[in-house]
Amino acid sequence: MSAEPAPDPKQAAPPRARRHRASGTARRDALLAATVEVVAERGWAGVTHRAVTEQAGVPLATISYFFESIEELAAEALRVFTAERVRVMSSLNTVLATQQLDFAGMAGLFAGAAAANRTQSMAIFEAYLQAGRQPEHRAMVADALAALRQVATTALTAVGAPDPEGAAESYAALVDGYAMHALTRENLEVDRVSLQRAIRALFLGELVEAGRIEEAAQLSGAYPKHQGE
Repeated sequence: MSAEPAPDPKQAAPPRARRHRASGTARRDALLAATVEVVAERGWAGVTHRAVTEQAGVPLATISYFFESIEELAAEALRVFTAERVRVMSSLNTVLATQQLDFAGMAGLFAGAAAANRTQSMAIFEAYLQAGRQPEHRAMVADALAALRQVATTALTAVGAPDPEGAAESYAALVDGYAMHALTRENLEVDRVSLQRAIRALFLGELVEAGRIEEAAQLSGAYPKHQGE
């Protein structure tokens, strides 16, 4: 009897094999998402096999199927989380680069960025702390911050800021600061009115420092101190 020809590696995999791979990918993704949720609730020290698998709704042994250790899972979850943040910020930056933006639109943009959901806010702050504790994670977290600063640079350029690139970090820090403070509020909501006042004050200061006094006066008159209250 002649030998059966070897399967062509280029040939499409059987439907059952494709379903198996898809199911495996879904379980792996569920573990990564669950890890971020656990980090947001308990911090990195709370990332255990039981905590993650219970959050993901999968058997306890599932992690060992995809990752060699809980540390490897945590590192991959951080990588995926920060990469997704970079992707979202990069997409926003692309959109901003093609739009006209006034000061009110810019202030609203930053206020919206600060008003992320609680899990996302907690996770990014935990990522900052992890970068401070473990130098090997700093580059990926720095990339996420750089993407936020690039969005700020693009928005500031659109509204004619004196030094968009130089000022971007100040605005990014302001957004993060308000998002962090919101976590201590009963309703967990960012005080958008207060944040927009802070953004206006920062922008006015830059205009004055650059000698653009008339523009600063016009902006100050257009947006009274207690606007929205």
